[in-house]
Amino acid sequence: MMLLNQRTLFLTILLSAVSMFAMADDTDVPNTDSLYEEIQRTVAEVDFGGMAAVYHPDAVLVSARSTAAISDIMPRWKAAGEKLQSDGGQASVAFRFTARQHNKTSAFDSGIFRYATIDADGVEKATFVYFENLSVYRDGRWLTMMERQMAPTSESDWNTLADSWK
Repeated sequence: MMLLNQRTLFLTILLSAVSMFAMADDTDVPNTDSLYEEIQRTVAEVDFGGMAAVYHPDAVLVSARSTAAISDIMPRWKAAGEKLQSDGGQASVAFRFTARQHNKTSAFDSGIFRYATIDADGVEKATFVYFENLSVYRDGRWLTMMERQMAPTSESDWNTLADSWK
């Protein structure tokens, strides 16, 4: 009986040590805050070169009806952003999260983004959209591999999510 208890104790200690090592390993995992901060900056500054740089070269945008390479979408986003700016408007984007999963090489975030434009007359139009984002960590930074823009949602849904990710 004593041998069984010692073996059980040894296995418990071993499993605890492995678990603690795994959790300690995750403390050094960078989260994707820098990715979303950079997206916010590039939208506000109409920096589409910077925006393109947050996407992996093979990144894909998935919407409710289609999929497309980000490299095919970026020229449309750029044209719309530059037109808004030349018309005297500005844009912003903000994020709130429902789930965030990270390890040292990949991340999956989901939540709602709020994209807003303000025209030259100061009229704001805001859109709220559920999103998912799959990213990889390469060369010290996060790159989006897949951005999924799902169903539009409401400001009240947005307001239910915490604004404390930074």
